[in-house]
Amino acid sequence: MSRLRYLTAGESHGPALLGILEGLPSGLPLESKDIDFDLARRQRGYGRGGRMKIEQDQAEILSGVRFGFTLGSPLGLLIRNRDFANWQTRMQAAPGVPDPHPVTIPRPGHADLAGGLKYGHLEDLRNVLERASARETAIRVALGAAARTLLKDLGIQVGSFVTAIGDADADPPDESARRLQGEDAEGLALRADQSETRALDERSSRRFVEAIQRAQQRRDTLGGVVEVVATGVPVGLGSHVQWDRKLDGRIAQAMMSIPAIKAVELGDGWAGAHRYGSQVHDAIEFGPRGLSRGSNRAGGLEGGVTNGEPLVVRAAMKPLSTVPSALPSIDLGTLQVAPAHVERTDTCAVPAAGVVAEAVLALCLADALLETLGGDSMASLRLPMARLRLSTRARPGHLFVIGPMGSGKSTVGAGVALRLGQPFTDLDQLIEGRVGASVTEIFTSRGEPEFRRLEAEALSDAVQKEPAVIAMGGGAVLSEAAWRVMRRHGAIVALNASAEELARRLLRSERGVQQRPLLTGADPTERLRQLAQERQRYYARADLSLNTEGLSVDEAAALVLGMSRSLEGALSRRAREMGIGQGSEARGLADQEGEE
Repeated sequence: MSRLRYLTAGESHGPALLGILEGLPSGLPLESKDIDFDLARRQRGYGRGGRMKIEQDQAEILSGVRFGFTLGSPLGLLIRNRDFANWQTRMQAAPGVPDPHPVTIPRPGHADLAGGLKYGHLEDLRNVLERASARETAIRVALGAAARTLLKDLGIQVGSFVTAIGDADADPPDESARRLQGEDAEGLALRADQSETRALDERSSRRFVEAIQRAQQRRDTLGGVVEVVATGVPVGLGSHVQWDRKLDGRIAQAMMSIPAIKAVELGDGWAGAHRYGSQVHDAIEFGPRGLSRGSNRAGGLEGGVTNGEPLVVRAAMKPLSTVPSALPSIDLGTLQVAPAHVERTDTCAVPAAGVVAEAVLALCLADALLETLGGDSMASLRLPMARLRLSTRARPGHLFVIGPMGSGKSTVGAGVALRLGQPFTDLDQLIEGRVGASVTEIFTSRGEPEFRRLEAEALSDAVQKEPAVIAMGGGAVLSEAAWRVMRRHGAIVALNASAEELARRLLRSERGVQQRPLLTGADPTERLRQLAQERQRYYARADLSLNTEGLSVDEAAALVLGMSRSLEGALSRRAREMGIGQGSEARGLADQEGEE
């Protein structure tokens, strides 16, 4: 890892697990709940052992975060081991008598013997197994959750599901799951989380449960295969110029560092070895949205570099090495044949392995992203990330205008559309026209959840039309689905102003304040300040930002137009010069340039 590096420490039955993550940019919203969510996911799954009933993992943020935002300094995390209460004497750090129950019989398949020989711990292999335990993955999941938060803030989602347990294979993903694989990896993971085996459908999950039950009856353990997917990954992460910069190699190493993972596949890796090249490589296509692929057998990576398609990684997990029926081994104290040592174990940890794999992929991708973009703050990452995201497009697409009420979304947005020669769509007005009622009336009679549903439906329809400037509702930014749509279909600019200025504009506007449901019955300035504070973490995600205070509508529109042109990539410029796929947008820009 070059820009983002981490270290972990701690033993399985020691007081706690420690983690340090260095390189997170400042200004990233991060709370303990963001981390604890993934820690809870790691502990679930059919086939887990008794340890999961003891531990209820929660991360304590020790450093690197203040008032809910990262500082740019190292992030320090701690997870306490509740089971340490039962091991205080045997796992104490202070000098003491030897453990009355030393482990001298190594388990085949575990690090016990190799680690004991390497570090001179043959008298008590617990000195090896405590650190080699998969308990360490809890802190990696915690650190990975921080990296996931960074990726998500920039439009990249990571998720996983189980494709096989033992000899039981999952059914192929249905149409809904395939859509999630291509557009929303986090939604894919949440769907998998609904199953006790993290399968994508109930029939596959039943087969997995039956396979685990057969292993339990044999007093045995079982492995399997997980698929990890990342969506929203832009072109250009990694590099072909040196072996250690190739992202596929870095991902493979990261996956193989997970305990019990014995094989890694990128895209259709193993299947591709048995086919002709014409059956393996993904044809390059050019259409209205620019460059794309007709398939994704490469799994989103070519030459060690991401190509803009979803990243697809599969990892094979061997059965856990603590086999309840105890394989033959050698007692290192007597050098006699003896049954292998048995610790408390899981029958199957494949569902949890998917969550761990998400974490290490998130860490690897976040490192590659920061390496490519540079920047020490979230604000400094926005523009280069947008350029990377739009680099394969032949045309910029829609321009989405977000911001609090009164920031100028409708007036400035309309001015930008006029200059571009594009249509202008006000999402709130579109909804009102469809329903035949004002936003206030919809909130009052149907409630906010129904309004948000109508809003999502209107946005989905609007992006299917010719490129336009689209003014979003103030609360639309709270929807992760809306962010995925906006990023997939164009660029995003955020307008803002002080709460006092916003209130002044609204008070003199045609609709006033009382016709706005979120301001009714409240002091408008204070309520606007409160809303801005609640939503700023979302407004800050925009590709471009402009404070409209002190600017006329024309001045603000001209600035937005100039800023949006800074996002144009080489492919878009080439297509514009050749008059390919541009339509009214190109004419509008040409006219504007001619006037100047």
